[in-house]
Amino acid sequence: MGKPVKIRKKKSFMFTTRHYSFMSVMGIVLGVINVFFGAAMVIQSYRNEGRVGAGYGSAGLFSVFLCIIGIVCGIRSLGERDTYIAPAVVAIAVNGAVILWWIIMIIISAIVN
Repeated sequence: MGKPVKIRKKKSFMFTTRHYSFMSVMGIVLGVINVFFGAAMVIQSYRNEGRVGAGYGSAGLFSVFLCIIGIVCGIRSLGERDTYIAPAVVAIAVNGAVILWWIIMIIISAIVN
């Protein structure tokens, strides 16, 4: 009997099940809703020549809260395993831009009035 032949192990690959995180998709959806929501409020305010009710202020505050929730969703989805990172970054960027836009609008309204 000869020396036993050593069987070479094939290269093993580990396939992951990467998926889109629900939290990052929800953050993107909240950001897009807030972009359209804010644009509609600004257009309506422009048409009424700045004479709008107090409901617009409360709607703006609600929009900021939704943006904060969108940012939190994006940050939480960055911590999940086997998920794509790009949607989470997009969610954080879109919601951050909308919050920055609201801050600029508040500063402009304080300066004008």
